[in-house]
Amino acid sequence: MNTTAVETPPVGEDEVLRQQLIQDWKDHTKKPLMVRERLMDRLAIPMGDTALIELSALGVHLFGEHMGDWAAGLDYLRQLEATHSDVSSEAKHRLKRQETLLKKAVDTGFSLSELNETDQLYVTALSVPAVTLQKSAEEGLQLFRESDALMEAIDTIEARRLVAVMTANLVCDLLERYELSTAGRNLLVMLAEKSFALWSRDGNEEDRERAAFRLMQSYQACRKPQGFGSGRYPRYLWIEP
Repeated sequence: MNTTAVETPPVGEDEVLRQQLIQDWKDHTKKPLMVRERLMDRLAIPMGDTALIELSALGVHLFGEHMGDWAAGLDYLRQLEATHSDVSSEAKHRLKRQETLLKKAVDTGFSLSELNETDQLYVTALSVPAVTLQKSAEEGLQLFRESDALMEAIDTIEARRLVAVMTANLVCDLLERYELSTAGRNLLVMLAEKSFALWSRDGNEEDRERAAFRLMQSYQACRKPQGFGSGRYPRYLWIEP
């Protein structure tokens, strides 16, 4: 009797889930509560390692960066692990790394000494956006400096690309905010300059052009007057305009 057939998802099932997750990634910024419900609905459905890892990554991103609900994120990962206990050791390792990422976001002093340098960089770098957006620019800066040091020590294109993508996306998130504190402005420029340097080194022409534009936007945002907001004047005070 072939016992493995019970544990393996039907052909194409992971591909269907993959397409659903792509849609979730597109929807999660504007519809976080709806995507959260979808994630909960998918907790126990059969899936392979690749789909499970992406589902966990989306969950951590949603609960961490967009909702700041660390406890719910940790609980979600534990449920995923419990309902998919038969996955490979590599998948279990990746789930544990996602869990550590949330723990690092909760407590920036959380020790990563049990992880190798590559995993330390992954956890630290991907904690920067969650901490910056949900806690403070000061704590985000601390983690950014830690991730930068780890990246320099590892010194591989994969390490640089991880930080390049993280900084680019976080710069875009910060630029969407009407108001930034002084610490937030300082961090924005540091992130944009680091992102520009990394994409200039390892990116293609389009990457470099985008990085240069983000850097210009960041410099401009830091010159925005305090209290500028959206730049509009309230219509109830200026009826004719």
